[in-house]
Amino acid sequence: MSEVIDSNSRHILKQNILKEDFNWEIPVESVPLPSKGMLYSPDTTLYNRETIPIKAMTAHEEDILSSQALIKEGIVIKSLINSCVTDRTFNVDELILGDRNALMIAIRVTGYGPDYKLVSSCLQCEHRNNININFGEIPINRLKINPVEDGKNEFEYTLPVTKKKVTFKFMTIKDERDKTLANKNVKNVLNTKIERNVTSFLNYSILSIDGIRDKNKIHHFIKYMPALDSKKLREFIKKNEPGMDMNHNYICQNCNYSNDLIIPLTSEFFWPST
Repeated sequence: MSEVIDSNSRHILKQNILKEDFNWEIPVESVPLPSKGMLYSPDTTLYNRETIPIKAMTAHEEDILSSQALIKEGIVIKSLINSCVTDRTFNVDELILGDRNALMIAIRVTGYGPDYKLVSSCLQCEHRNNININFGEIPINRLKINPVEDGKNEFEYTLPVTKKKVTFKFMTIKDERDKTLANKNVKNVLNTKIERNVTSFLNYSILSIDGIRDKNKIHHFIKYMPALDSKKLREFIKKNEPGMDMNHNYICQNCNYSNDLIIPLTSEFFWPST
């Protein structure tokens, strides 16, 4: 009679083989969350949580990163994080983007080390500069503003022109994926070249305007809100969003011009250039 082995037993068996036969174990470390878990519901294990344990990247995670099916579905990063996070008591989709970025950087460091090389064209002379970034030196942006109530991802801001009181949230992994899919669908249906980057960001961030929570009414207001209101609200959200400081400054090797760039966090970010 064949022996039935459940998934937990297979996991233990693999660990025993690594330890007993090869005298090696996959390293595990704790990653600090920029939000300190303050934005998550008390109903989840993310509430007031300051760290999340991850295991180091392995060849299996490289398979995930190179999976064209996962890339096409837009879930390759989520799948990678799911594979490396050792705590299964929460849904990765619930993570705000800043906490996700902290996990992405930590996972990348476990796989390929802290050095990250990229090429950036100077804004002044267009010279292509070779940039080397040390992820071990990237600062954490902690939460600086208080939510409307404890354990709730909701914050207040008063628009400078219309004086409307807005409540907003910091987007989650699910929000970002839904936004990307919705933008793609709208573009295909309307056959337009206009990319709704600004209005879609606001639609997924704003929860209420002067107490009104009807999404259709909010969408209508966003479409016609003054540009200054839109700009100031987006700046306020970005400035106060907990996460990793992905801004980097470098001096052009050709003309000495000071350049600012934002380090991109895509699936390509995980593959060393050398």
